[in-house]
Order: sequence, then structure tokens, then C-alpha cells
Amino acid sequence: MSRRRLVTIPFSHYCEKARWALDRAGMSYDEEKHLPFFHMVPARLAGGSRQVPVLVTPHGAIEDSTRIIEWIDTTLPEEKRLFPHAPALRAEVSRWEDRFDADLGPHTRRWGYGHLLPDRERSLALLRKHAPAWEFAVLERAYPVARALMNRGLRITPDGVERSRAKLGALFDDVSRALADGRKYLVGDRFSAADLAFASLSAPALLPDGYAKWLGSRDEAPPSMHATIDAWRATPAGRYALRVYAEDR
Repeated sequence: MSRRRLVTIPFSHYCEKARWALDRAGMSYDEEKHLPFFHMVPARLAGGSRQVPVLVTPHGAIEDSTRIIEWIDTTLPEEKRLFPHAPALRAEVSRWEDRFDADLGPHTRRWGYGHLLPDRERSLALLRKHAPAWEFAVLERAYPVARALMNRGLRITPDGVERSRAKLGALFDDVSRALADGRKYLVGDRFSAADLAFASLSAPALLPDGYAKWLGSRDEAPPSMHATIDAWRATPAGRYALRVYAEDR
């Protein structure tokens, strides 16, 4: 039987979400890492569209981090599943997970890239760590073009980055309010897809130690990010995400 293969942009927080679920389930896989733009053709060849992550299994390709988690759940006993079987709990987990996918993920991406892309040297240092050599060589030479394309594709402007910062602040406030009753996890009494999604998709805004090998530590981030990272880390939601990374990753 062929080995599973996960096609990724390695520092993508959506790819981290899928990678975390696979690791937690104890599923072996090979990670095929690509840089932004270069990922599109391998994703298509793997059986997806142009997005990553794509998980290639002996039974076909699965695109999208949530669908990958749902597939993993079909292989696990109920007590290990990230989406609970009980209808009310599953609905609540799905509500949070859908919101984090739709809002948290895109806004952390825009906010993070908005600070990182103007810093060419930091950006290239990140890309160099994870890229196939030939992809990095091309992107290094074409960095101004790649930056312009990413700015346009992600709508990265000063106003857009500020809107994303405000949106993230509101999301952190909502999660903090949900945790105010002292619960350990967002839904029920065990780790779920809601917790995994919040921790992984907030990682570019918090830079937890468990994510540092992919995106770098807080001290490696552009200085313009430090005060906001520190403020978000100090919230109940931020402390919870850091704890989840430390205990459940």
C-alpha cells in the first residue's frame, strides 16, 4: 500500500491544522513542501484544485484541512475524534471551526504577511528554510513580483492590515468570553476540532513555540508585530492557544 502524502506550503497555518490532525491520529505520511505559487501545480497533480493542504491517500485525494480532519475521524474510535458524535456537541464544534476557517485564518494571514512581506531579508530567510532549492532560487530573483502578486491576491494594504488586526482582536475577545467560565476546552470536556482550529489558525498571530520551526519565534518576527503579539498572548484566548500548543500538539 502506498504511503500517504501531504502537499503543503509548510508554514501555512491551514497546512499546520491538517498536519496536527494527522500527527495526533498517529498516521504516517510524507510531507511534500512547496513555496507559495509553486504549490499550485503539485496540488492539481495530487488531485486537488490549486489550494493546499491536499492529502493523497490510497483511496484518493482529499483537499481542505476540515475535510482532511473529517476523513481522519472516520478511522478513529469515538473518544479520539475531533468532531464528537453527539449532535449538539458536534454542531457547536462545527460552528466554532467554521468561524475560525472563514475569519481567523484569512485575517491572521493578511496581518502576518502585511508585516512580513515588506521585510525582504526576513521573508527570504523564512522561505529558504523550507523550500526546494530551485523554488527558492526562482522566488529570490522574482521577489518584487511575488510580493506584488501576494499583496494583490490577499488585498494587503495598510487599511486592510489594520482591518484584519481589528477583526482578530474581536475574535480573541469572543473566545476569551467563551473561556470565562473556566472551561479547559472550547466545547465539552475534551480537545476537539474547535481547539485545533483556533490554536493552529491563530499561530501566525501568537507564534507559539510548537509552531516556531515553521514560521519562527516571536523574536524572529518583524519588530512591528511584537507589541500586538504580546497583547494577544496576554488575553485569555491567547493563553489558551499557547497552552493547547504546549499540551496537545
